[in-house]
Amino acid sequence: MPCALGRLTIVFLMNGPPPGLPEPVGSTSRKRSPLAKPAEACTIDAVSDKHANGRIELIHGSMFSGKTEYMIARLRQEQSRGKRVKAFKHAIDDRYDPNHLVTHQGDRFDAVRVSSAAAIPDLCDRAEVVAIDEGHFFTTALIPVVQQLVERGVTVVLAGISHDAWGRPFEPIPQLAQIADDKVVLQAPCRVCGAPAPFTQRMTPVNTLHMVGGLDDYEPRCAEHFTPLPGPPEKR
Repeated sequence: MPCALGRLTIVFLMNGPPPGLPEPVGSTSRKRSPLAKPAEACTIDAVSDKHANGRIELIHGSMFSGKTEYMIARLRQEQSRGKRVKAFKHAIDDRYDPNHLVTHQGDRFDAVRVSSAAAIPDLCDRAEVVAIDEGHFFTTALIPVVQQLVERGVTVVLAGISHDAWGRPFEPIPQLAQIADDKVVLQAPCRVCGAPAPFTQRMTPVNTLHMVGGLDDYEPRCAEHFTPLPGPPEKR
């Protein structure tokens, strides 16, 4: 097991998932759709005690890598410990069900839709664990909100896509990675060759600003088989 000061890298093969969490990369004990099967490697960077009060947990990777599934499992794990939890999603994400976090396999968890990150703190009630799915939709405005929640003593669990359709780091995910206490990186298999896929390929024409899409619009791709979108990047 590779290990360095302040960083713990784990390659899951046959050892099973963390207790109560989804079966991670490399496992073959569960059946999934081809798009949603486990990735080949999962890296957890553990840096403890960055924040005196709350914590930041970041789950990121390509589309179809199981980020929302992992998030829902974390929330249920905290509920089983008696914690008060609350989940949020961006209002533009109307895939599957507007009032739930929904995995590509159909698992659901109650969620509140908000149109901006600034609305989240006032809606948290007395939640001890707050989840924010698809963090890339909230832009860099999400960063001070997360910091505010952490200062309250809240554990904030975030999920987002690592790279956009042009291959750039998808803000605010890289900034959140710099301040996160724990980072889980998930990669789906490339749809072309099966290698770990850090990128997400846009498969349909771009006709909306935020490019929300699903199974028909995107594919996970490795660096060799990823083609950035042509033209100037979207203005967010």
